[in-house]
Amino acid sequence: MSYSPDSLLEGQINARDLGGIKAFDGAHIAKNRLVRSGELSKATDRDLLTLTHIRLKTVVDLRSDPEIALKPDRLPDGVLTVHCPVVSDLVPGITRESVEDPYDGLKRADYAADLKAGGKAKMRSLYPILVESDNAVRQYRRFFETVLGNADGALLFHCAMGKDRAGAAAALLMYALGVSMQDIMSDYMYTGIRCAEKIRRDTEACRELTDDDALIQEIFWLNTTDESYLEAMFESCREQCGSVDRFLEQRLGLTPEKLAKLRDQYLE
Repeated sequence: MSYSPDSLLEGQINARDLGGIKAFDGAHIAKNRLVRSGELSKATDRDLLTLTHIRLKTVVDLRSDPEIALKPDRLPDGVLTVHCPVVSDLVPGITRESVEDPYDGLKRADYAADLKAGGKAKMRSLYPILVESDNAVRQYRRFFETVLGNADGALLFHCAMGKDRAGAAAALLMYALGVSMQDIMSDYMYTGIRCAEKIRRDTEACRELTDDDALIQEIFWLNTTDESYLEAMFESCREQCGSVDRFLEQRLGLTPEKLAKLRDQYLE
């Protein structure tokens, strides 16, 4: 598909409606029902009106407690927030307590040498954890339960940047809705396009910790998207259960009945 959705919000450039994407049996994801995003601490007054207009009912926050404490969401009154902390520790490339803190390890020669061996390789090793660790699986299972429980109105899910934890959630959700792998990947990669300037700034900020250009380049691969990251996650699903479909059922609780309900709720 030709994929270039408009930004839904002023204060969060990576907020976008998944509505309109082609899914199971020729249907499309319904408009104003499923929104993926980064954190909403800078939501403007106009953003709050937009979220009210699309009838936002539920927000699923995939961030850790420290991230939420540092940058709490700004939301319309009455919105239910469900906290699903996919990872609880600092994970450079995934968590965003600040620009500098996740990269504090760069001050250690061993960490810097490990990262210089390959930022892409490090991210490819991290993405399977999102579908392998008991905590992550438990939180994504709760995510799907929350999505199924959102009978009407919009549900917005996000992490910090909307790249990794939210990217995995969006990919698994779209797969369950019958979106093609090509279109799932287009949506995932679009975060790297939409957030290109932020990615550049976050990468350059690490020059306060190192002047090694090769290391800075590897940090860039922590900050951006790459198809191989998401492919590593899906490959782990297949290795664990034999197929992504069986992973959704066995690990995330999406029985055939729940899968049918999910598609009935969110496709048109």
